[in-house]
Amino acid sequence: MSTLLSIQHIVKTYPNGHTALKDISFDVQEGEFIAIIGLSGSGKSTLLRCINRMHDITSGTILFRGKDITGLQGEELRKHRKECGMIFQHFNLVKRRSVMDNVLSGMLGSASIWRSMLGQFTEEDKARALSNLEIVGIAEKAPVRADALSGGQQQRVAIARALMQDPSIILADEPVASLDPATSHSVMNYLEAINKKLGKTVLCNLHFMSLVRRYATRAIALKDGIIVFDGDPQEITDARFKEIYGEDAVEVEIR
Repeated sequence: MSTLLSIQHIVKTYPNGHTALKDISFDVQEGEFIAIIGLSGSGKSTLLRCINRMHDITSGTILFRGKDITGLQGEELRKHRKECGMIFQHFNLVKRRSVMDNVLSGMLGSASIWRSMLGQFTEEDKARALSNLEIVGIAEKAPVRADALSGGQQQRVAIARALMQDPSIILADEPVASLDPATSHSVMNYLEAINKKLGKTVLCNLHFMSLVRRYATRAIALKDGIIVFDGDPQEITDARFKEIYGEDAVEVEIR
């Protein structure tokens, strides 16, 4: 495997003085499925937003396919963000628009501005959108309004939207935190299929260790902005779990 992403000694300090990431370093190989774990406020979401440059880092270097992306601006930054398919906890769909329209909006980083504003997509664009909806098992929902779908279905629409960019890496920020346990496995199964069948690298923020052990090939744990574990999820014992989450933490399993 080749190195897709290299995080080198990055620090992120917000204007209020809070340092969310403290000298973080790790490499990501193409094809990995990495779960980022840790308490709320440990720096997980900040890390993903630094990788796709929604947030600028304070110091350090981020290399993507060997290219330093920390100072990119304009068109070069737009190209980098196209490589990073972002999936959010709360789906971020336009609820009154159709599923098809929401998926096509994933092309806004590559379609011409005037064509995007007018909603003028080609038949080829629409065929790609339908194909991506088939990947997540809801092609029949293409004409339906997004707000008529269940939470799990909406998150699958969000995954199909991210695939419209043809990204090299999927950055999923707690994609199942708003879902019930049964639906959580459904969404995670599709992320796993995208990783294994389409070869997309996945970085996924997760809270539940049962999901981490089931789906991730590697786990990175953050605590107070520092990496405290990087390795096989199966190596996270009860003692290690308490090191990451605190002595009073109790593991909750999603079956």
